[in-house]
Amino acid sequence: MRTRNLLRWILAFWLVIASAVVTSPQNTQPSYDSNKTLNYGFVSPNTRDDLKLEEAIRGMYSASELSLMRRARDLGCVVRSRIRVFPSLGSWSDGAEYSVLIRVRTDEPTLRYLMSRMGRDARQKSVLYFHSQSAGEAKLYTLRFNKRFPFVAIARILDRAGIAFRTLVPVKRGTIVYVVDLKRELDDEVQVASKQLGARVSSQMGSAQFVGDDAVPQARVVFDKEIDTYEKKHPNLPALCR
Repeated sequence: MRTRNLLRWILAFWLVIASAVVTSPQNTQPSYDSNKTLNYGFVSPNTRDDLKLEEAIRGMYSASELSLMRRARDLGCVVRSRIRVFPSLGSWSDGAEYSVLIRVRTDEPTLRYLMSRMGRDARQKSVLYFHSQSAGEAKLYTLRFNKRFPFVAIARILDRAGIAFRTLVPVKRGTIVYVVDLKRELDDEVQVASKQLGARVSSQMGSAQFVGDDAVPQARVVFDKEIDTYEKKHPNLPALCR
């Protein structure tokens, strides 16, 4: 008799547990989807046009950069993918800006939506993304090296090699340089730079594009259109992570 009552109690207990699992709210935390590719986004909180390299370096880890990084992570729940963010330095031949590198595993429309929201929130003229895929007109080069070159020295080496636009990311052991080659024409230049930096080079094919316009108001129109189009196709998106 005692055994029968014990079995009934155990059965009732597991029925309660099963009911709680079925009726619990849907988890809105980012999930991993092996069918989606790893992509990259580049956006800056800087709104000045005349920032010099040394000023951009000092702006890294600033309150505005850290705030933008938090914003990117919070959008992970909206796009249902984990978003990794890294402080970085966007550098070109005659200027620079402190930036944020975004890595996210998703599809291209969602990536465009994410970067448009980032660009709008940061009041940017444009943002850049790279969507990894086997058939694409663009190429992403990654140069990794352990030598402790100052960013100023790295920029000079890249300038001399003919790489006008690049993103520098400090890591625990050295620096990673990302070069988005929109027309796949920088193979030789990357090889020259990698030899001088002592860097390991990897590359991947994909599609890349700047989203935005030449002025902030016009860019806002472009961002809003991208966001509105995506949200109409994907109603009831989850809220920001908290």
